[in-house]
Amino acid sequence: MDVKRFGGMLVCPVPDPSELDGDEVEHIVRHTHNTWEHDRHLSEIRKNTAQGKSAEFVLQRLMEEYSRLRYRSYDAIRNDGFRKHAPFDGVIFDARISEAVLDEAFRRIRADVDGSPGDSGTISVRTREFLRNSGIFTLEIKSSRLQDPRDYRTMKRKVKGERSGEDYEALCAHIRSAYDYFVYPYYCRDHRGITNFYEYASYVKRQHPEFESCSAGPFLRRLMRTEWDNACDVYTRVFFDVLSDEILIPGYVTKDSFFQEPRIRKMPSPKSGNAIYYMYPIRFGTGILEMERDGRLTGPDRSAGSASLFGFRMPPCPKCGRPLKLVETVKGEPSRHKFLYVCENCSPVGWYEMNRIHSKNMEAR
Repeated sequence: MDVKRFGGMLVCPVPDPSELDGDEVEHIVRHTHNTWEHDRHLSEIRKNTAQGKSAEFVLQRLMEEYSRLRYRSYDAIRNDGFRKHAPFDGVIFDARISEAVLDEAFRRIRADVDGSPGDSGTISVRTREFLRNSGIFTLEIKSSRLQDPRDYRTMKRKVKGERSGEDYEALCAHIRSAYDYFVYPYYCRDHRGITNFYEYASYVKRQHPEFESCSAGPFLRRLMRTEWDNACDVYTRVFFDVLSDEILIPGYVTKDSFFQEPRIRKMPSPKSGNAIYYMYPIRFGTGILEMERDGRLTGPDRSAGSASLFGFRMPPCPKCGRPLKLVETVKGEPSRHKFLYVCENCSPVGWYEMNRIHSKNMEAR
């Protein structure tokens, strides 16, 4: 497969429709359950499905031709006749892994999905741990279409065949600065009244009695660990360049990234409605072909990332260097409620908003 590289991003041709499994696409279309986008027509579901399978096709070819990793789609693993919602898009593993390990992993995945209630296909935390410890990593792929003219404004020439390397660099720079990786929260995916992390955490605490008596620190540690335990290992996002019939792949992030400095937002699109997501900037991700050397995935302790989650390690006070304490303030109107850091060692007592301490991705609430 012909691959171009610009600014750490990969640019690949969109596969011809004949390269996709048409029967598989139609099976998925007939069994797709709308989530936040409740009124999608069959033609749009078919277009979105073909887009998703094209993204998988390109990712699989990339790994086969340029790395020692391999990608296996969940649709190639499942045996439920496409009746249940997929718990992930696919898995990544080293090409040298034994077939016996893969067979056992896939057996556990199928058993979990078969035992899931309703039409939701889920896998247990125990199965996720088994997969990770076996060197098999769950992956979620988000695909988006670039919009003309919005996403092409920084290019001098956007027409296919007329673009220069500088034009591609400008487009890639725009994607890195304007877009995020994202993942649904575990406890709630769609809520009109949730617009940030504090509102989501407050909702979880109200709705789940097991958290009711917890102070801010212990509650947030339990929340972050639950989110981490139930998330996929790797998240990537690909962009379909509709003007050149190409796919741009900026890279990936591991799940740790979403829960170290948690930021929750609604997607800035009318189609997304009230859907909420953890978000992490694409510019902080890693190139897709660097994955085989990522110690967070290939290192001896693949669960070490959980120790770096928000609330597990108290940051030092900017003034005295002693560990800060995480608290919740509920004074005044609800819109003023938030989590804060406090240093009781300083005189006077020091108060710090979260985005001052965690300036990479976090917001004040």
